Amino acid sequence: MRFANPIFLLFFIPFAAFIYWYINSFRKRVYNPSLRFSRINLIKQKYKGNKVLFLKILKLAKFFALLLLIIALARPQEGKTFENSSDQGIDIMIALDTSSSMRSIDFKPLDRMQTAKKVIEEFVKMRKFDRIGLVNFSGLAFTQSPLTTDKESLVEFIKSVEIGDTGLDGTAIGSAIMTSVNRLKDGKAKSKIIILATDGNNNMGEIDPITASEIASQYDIKIYTVGVGSLEGGIYIVDHPFFGRREVRDTENKINEAVLKQISENTGGSYFRALDAKSFENIMKQIDNLEKDDIKAVQFTNYNERYKIFVVFAFLLLLLSVILENTILRKLP
Repeated sequence: MRFANPIFLLFFIPFAAFIYWYINSFRKRVYNPSLRFSRINLIKQKYKGNKVLFLKILKLAKFFALLLLIIALARPQEGKTFENSSDQGIDIMIALDTSSSMRSIDFKPLDRMQTAKKVIEEFVKMRKFDRIGLVNFSGLAFTQSPLTTDKESLVEFIKSVEIGDTGLDGTAIGSAIMTSVNRLKDGKAKSKIIILATDGNNNMGEIDPITASEIASQYDIKIYTVGVGSLEGGIYIVDHPFFGRREVRDTENKINEAVLKQISENTGGSYFRALDAKSFENIMKQIDNLEKDDIKAVQFTNYNERYKIFVVFAFLLLLLSVILENTILRKLP
């Protein structure tokens, strides 16, 4: 809220002085005895009931109406601020592993997939001016969301991601990189990056990850790889025929750190390993800090006039005062 003509607020000074004078003069009248009526029954007729109190309230209503008119003259305005960027931000494709191994519960209380979705959602919300897209991959890779600045829609896409969405289990890291590259290569952003989050080793797809990273490098696309989970393999709940439900560790499907590091090095990116939810969150914050662009944001505010409501209330108070003073509260002759 602001005032377009704040100079009129100076009228509050004489207004306050008048109120002070009125209250003091009223006190003097109360304590200054004088005889105005020859018969006491006239006093009873004139001040019968609560008319005196109502008349005082009406005077206060007039004062309040004048106060509202002073505020209206100052033109109160309510504005909504908008922000627009004059420079283009960064193009980011997030490639998220949706293979069955992402059900591992080593990120307690959530599993790997639930943790990844939660952290990525927060990352998306931080990137205010960037275009961001999402690629899901397991045995196949497909675009869940193309590059967009509509962060609300993208967050809904992220929330809808489920393990097994591609219909073929496995880990096709090379395919995920190439699908992301195809979405980024024709963009006009000054910087283009891929954030690849996986918990396994490449075992599917028609192109190997190293070759895919070399192609990404030719388009000046930087890849940040995130190894999700322990190097010893994931932890899963299984139903044992004799011992019931219990936790077991899968030591077969492990993160191939050497490949993920090579992918990042080929493109000028970095490799990170997320051991738990907190470290995953910190990794995404590090990437956020590394990939900052100088955005010239232009702010403008659209103001709406709010003086009318003060004028209306002032008019209603004055109208009510006039009606009551000339009807049920009119003075006796």
